[in-house]
Amino acid sequence: MTLSTAASEEELLRDALELAADTPVALLSREPFGAGSIAGFEVTPADSEPMTYFVDTSRRVVAQETGMLLGSPTSPDCRIWVHPADPYLPALAPAAFSQAAETLLARLGIVATASPRIVGYRAGRRAVLRVEARGGARWIKVVPPRRVDRIVRTHRRLADAGIPMADLEGWSPEGLIVLDQARGTGAPDVAWRPAALLDAVDQLRAALAAVPLDHAARVGLAERRDWYATRFREGADSARATRVENLLDSVARSWREVDPGVTVHGDLHFGQLFLDDEGAISGLIDVDTAGRGNPDDDAAAFIAHAVASAYLTPEDRDERAWELARGALTRWGSDPVRARAATLLLGQVLGAQERGRDDAAGHLLVLTEAVLDPGREVRRAQTGDGKRGLMNALESA
Repeated sequence: MTLSTAASEEELLRDALELAADTPVALLSREPFGAGSIAGFEVTPADSEPMTYFVDTSRRVVAQETGMLLGSPTSPDCRIWVHPADPYLPALAPAAFSQAAETLLARLGIVATASPRIVGYRAGRRAVLRVEARGGARWIKVVPPRRVDRIVRTHRRLADAGIPMADLEGWSPEGLIVLDQARGTGAPDVAWRPAALLDAVDQLRAALAAVPLDHAARVGLAERRDWYATRFREGADSARATRVENLLDSVARSWREVDPGVTVHGDLHFGQLFLDDEGAISGLIDVDTAGRGNPDDDAAAFIAHAVASAYLTPEDRDERAWELARGALTRWGSDPVRARAATLLLGQVLGAQERGRDDAAGHLLVLTEAVLDPGREVRRAQTGDGKRGLMNALESA
């Protein structure tokens, strides 16, 4: 059984749910996972509220099925579940729709004053819930149960080494981790100066590198590179597929693997940072991916996010964002770093393409090519419908 495109996954979902031909089904997200992918769709039957379904072709075995299964539990071909019944995150549904979150908080002496609210979700990987409580909001991270111990150890090790972390309040072996609010203000909401922010990130990266973690970072960029190449070849736009193939050939020539000798964050960007009144980094979040790895990965993640964020910033106030992106490329943009950043940006190009936003995909591909080429400047492409499409694509990713 081969399900390699969003279109074929949508067809399977329609068949499984016996949907009428005119039932709206919209692709929300699609990421590589295991031997395949997990694709999310919003389904809106007639006279009903929209529901989110996920089609999982990873062929991974789970402890307990939570939806429909093709194949057998020990040899799955495909599974479909309705959000939030994620079989990889068994604590998600109880935390979101029962007293599980409130009970865990109560055991920690924290009194919730409202029901938890899901504010971030990556199918099969993690979810983040915000809970209003006495003394301030708390954050509950839902992860696969097997990963709890490692995440807790990582958090403690980084905090003990002086990395500015949100306080770890407690955890549950079922896959729940409770964190206090990070100190300071989220970097997206601060009037930082690009050069000063990059200086602060350099200091943070140096501090992280000195922490002796004993496990590998979770990045997986090389596998994504191959996955993206296959998906573009299967797309309808042969000209774009050729451009992507040429780009990936250049990426392969510049790719560099190094021994995982230092600790890296694994998904570093300014959305993971909190700043104090002086502009110093006062909080670092989402260290689930942290471990020993290639420092190029953190530089590439920061660059790719900065480029995409600059493109999303309204034109009347985007210069600072472009300055940050260009500054990061000037400071860290070796050929191997640019290769990794371009690979990350290809994920955004693919997301726009699979949602049918061809103008947006084309605009972001131009930026990706510019990131890879040191002789080109990263700057805003043409405005118009393409940008609006890209905004929608990135915001729903």
